[in-house]
Amino acid sequence: MTIDISKFWLGMDNQWLVNNTDTSYPRYNIVENRQEGSYRIEVAVPGWGKKELEVVHESEVLLVKGNKERKLGENEQFVHQGLSLKSFERKFILNADLKVDSVEKANGLLTIALSRTPNSTRKVLEIN
Repeated sequence: MTIDISKFWLGMDNQWLVNNTDTSYPRYNIVENRQEGSYRIEVAVPGWGKKELEVVHESEVLLVKGNKERKLGENEQFVHQGLSLKSFERKFILNADLKVDSVEKANGLLTIALSRTPNSTRKVLEIN
């Protein structure tokens, strides 16, 4: 049996999350393309505009931030509010051999494409 440790290149800084975020918001997917050796992070941001979102990649940290102010008209009130539009910060830790290729927002998803650099040190380890 082998374990591909590259699956753990992307993780959460759990202590930071406990202190600074609601860990379930916003929802996200991490998708791996095994043939290409690439990844993408899909963050659910329905109702968010591009100007309300920020993606920062510095060293091994990838930070996705959203700042939203929902304002109702003077004569409006929520009868039901099922869409959570609170501000957020979601932090991911990246291996040094990953780079951000692109960031796109379409159909309520913020998609961050990642790939391995040519000097990748990916290893598959065998368990004895």
